[in-house]
Amino acid sequence: MKRTPLYDEHKKLGAKIVPFAGWEMPLSYTGVLEEHRATRSAVGLFDVSHMGRIELTGPAAVELLNRVATSPAKKLAVGGMQYALACNEQGGVLDDIMIYRFDERRYFVCANASNAEKIDQWLRKQAAGLSGVDVTDRSAELAQIAVQGPRSRELMKPLTAVDLDRLKLRHCIETKVAGVPMLLSRSGYTGELGYELYLPADRTPGVWETLLHEGATYGLKPCGLGCRDTLRLEMGYPLYGNDMDETATPLEASLDFAVDLAKGDFIGREVMRRQKEDGVSRKLIGFELLRQGVPRHGHAILCDGKEIGVVTSGNHSPSLNKGIGMGYVQTRFAEVGGKIQIDIRGNAVPALVVERPFYKKGKA
Repeated sequence: MKRTPLYDEHKKLGAKIVPFAGWEMPLSYTGVLEEHRATRSAVGLFDVSHMGRIELTGPAAVELLNRVATSPAKKLAVGGMQYALACNEQGGVLDDIMIYRFDERRYFVCANASNAEKIDQWLRKQAAGLSGVDVTDRSAELAQIAVQGPRSRELMKPLTAVDLDRLKLRHCIETKVAGVPMLLSRSGYTGELGYELYLPADRTPGVWETLLHEGATYGLKPCGLGCRDTLRLEMGYPLYGNDMDETATPLEASLDFAVDLAKGDFIGREVMRRQKEDGVSRKLIGFELLRQGVPRHGHAILCDGKEIGVVTSGNHSPSLNKGIGMGYVQTRFAEVGGKIQIDIRGNAVPALVVERPFYKKGKA
């Protein structure tokens, strides 16, 4: 099992450590509910160093990204970032990624922990026929910290060498935080105002301790994977391996917004073009329970007692105090407002198909 540069810090804080995607990661410190509420009302501090970090450099870097990503990397401005899908030839999702642009010939890709090696190898394979691009896996030398919550800017401003009031959502900049050079982005996985810090692995414990110390004034709490999952679910953000994988296309996963069929050829485009014209047979929906219950991954989705799909993500929403979830259903049952049921331990609990995000008060 791998460990992040902050493993010893997690142990000192009494975190409950669990295996995740080949890593020993903190599930929680003081409790999922308490950490969830701290992120929604104040500041949550997350170690996300298990994610993959891959740098692309050279004049052909943008050509490589346009080939492997569903979003138009050519339109990405310097200092910008965008969400995209990397797909196989059948249109199946290899991973959902974030693309950052440093300058004219330098890009950065953040991949999910479970797919970091796969995406690194996929980028190298697709780069083999190009001249003028280098693919470098920087996951080991860099760490990643997320600072999330409505008071995150108050905490970060005195520690950061740039004016954070001018840093827009989904933008990044190379700067210093607590005196350490790093890439700072205004982004996150919680729906709240927040920042992600990409910094040298050996400097990470010091920055973590500074954020903990300075963040005490703002109600900061260290947070684990448990509340990271409830926070992302409230926003309706898909989780790779649950809500999408290589058997699902972006259109089936309701990620049409991240697919630009007009940008030119890319891997999987032809499959998605046909699906756009002909429609898909299944669709990822969001739902909320109409009475108490906790939907879980693998529960059957029903309509009039007949199975029409399966839950891919589900939990109790701490912010909304109700059961919420996502799942695939036959397309004719995907319309918002549709009445369905979730089979929870043999009980058909009534639910409603709803728009996402479930939680609409995020400060991002």
